[in-house]
Amino acid sequence: MELAIPGPPSLPFLGNALSFLNVKDDLLERLFQLWGRQQHLSRFSLCGHLLVFVSDPADIEQLIRCKATQNKARTFYDNLEYFTHDGLVTLNGAKWRAHRRAIQPAFYQDILDKYCAAYVARIRGGAAAQDIGEGLRLAVASAFLRTTLTLDKDDEEQARQFDRLLPLLMSALKVVPSAVMRRTVMPWLWPDWLFSRTASGRLLRRLRELIDAECDIGLQRIHRQQAAGDLFFRKGRTLFEILQDSSAAGALTDEDIRNELTILTAAGVETTSASLSWTLKVLSVRPDVQQRLLLEAKEVLGESKTVSAHHIARLQYTGRVIKESLRLLPSVPIIARTNRKETVFGGHAIPQGSTFLVNMNGAHRDPRHWQEPLRFDPDRFLPERSAGRHPYAYVPFSVGSRNCVGTKYAVAVMKTLLVNVVLAFNVDPVDDGLTDPGQFPMTFDVASRMPGPTRVVFRARALENDYQHGSVQNKA
Repeated sequence: MELAIPGPPSLPFLGNALSFLNVKDDLLERLFQLWGRQQHLSRFSLCGHLLVFVSDPADIEQLIRCKATQNKARTFYDNLEYFTHDGLVTLNGAKWRAHRRAIQPAFYQDILDKYCAAYVARIRGGAAAQDIGEGLRLAVASAFLRTTLTLDKDDEEQARQFDRLLPLLMSALKVVPSAVMRRTVMPWLWPDWLFSRTASGRLLRRLRELIDAECDIGLQRIHRQQAAGDLFFRKGRTLFEILQDSSAAGALTDEDIRNELTILTAAGVETTSASLSWTLKVLSVRPDVQQRLLLEAKEVLGESKTVSAHHIARLQYTGRVIKESLRLLPSVPIIARTNRKETVFGGHAIPQGSTFLVNMNGAHRDPRHWQEPLRFDPDRFLPERSAGRHPYAYVPFSVGSRNCVGTKYAVAVMKTLLVNVVLAFNVDPVDDGLTDPGQFPMTFDVASRMPGPTRVVFRARALENDYQHGSVQNKA
């Protein structure tokens, strides 16, 4: 029955596994070759396991609404669990619902002021980096650790812990995405006992041990504050403290807290920094878009020296720029769902245990739903131009009950960073031959990225001609 779905020829048992031998920065290209750019379903297989591409918005809607396909695919997420263990991204069923309820408050709008301030402080030192992918990853990871794990920069002991943790985290963030994706497309790496003997497996295990130790230190500190009665009477509680509150109420165990912090660090840092990298790269080749961002930032912030949560909703053009960047260059170009029972899908019987791959690029660039789909046009998200568009033609954060828990947080972070950058700097292109965002090369592992470094030039705005934002040092 699977052969009735369009797809490439495959070998007995191996299927299309040989297509991924020696895969490096061309994984997405190889997947798209297997996809064949079919508007509806297409398929390939790995060692007897069927994978079905879903690219049409109507098919994506059916997939999201179908109860049999609500769970995340074990083909991918079992490999991620080697590092994260059980967490919100990998869980299914009742345990996932309990974790979702516990974590959701950490991303509400009224908690974002402190996160915004932390990101602004980090941008001051890193905004002019040439390789923005690495610089943004460092900024996001540093701010995430300081806010989420309650690391106090003025505490010498915690500062030493931070200095040990951050470099290891940065090293692991280079390893986790590629290791997870390599294991996904190379079935011979699926067994944990084998992967644990590789250099990547050993490094990830070491990072996990260090994060667990740091979490235990934080838990002990919070227990002391609870005993003293001074923890829950102050504003600006961190994610770590909110999770501990859920633990005290019986919703989460200490192990659950360690798992959630690990997976939110790995997934949140990668996807947020990827989205920012793509958007800044687009701005470097679209000065018209950059100028409109600058004008809106001046109008909304006025004399304010920081971007606070109450500014976020008013940055409407900035929001459309982010939406268009996520449409054309999604930070997560493919999401995976498993089929818990045989399902008729698109006129085909899909066997139980198969994996559906939701192809964001296929939906986001479908000319039936997007006029000039390869053109970067933020105003396509104006209300009058969005009317009548298929609701599942745009799914950058997934949709339904399994949508990204940190959507508001991620958008607020991106708006904060973009505003601070354009107020202090012109973002100029480099001579790499890339001038059209619709033609930017893309690969991915956990998140999308350019093959190789993502490079722009940050040029300080002249004080006599341009507005200098008070929260950012004006130096390249």
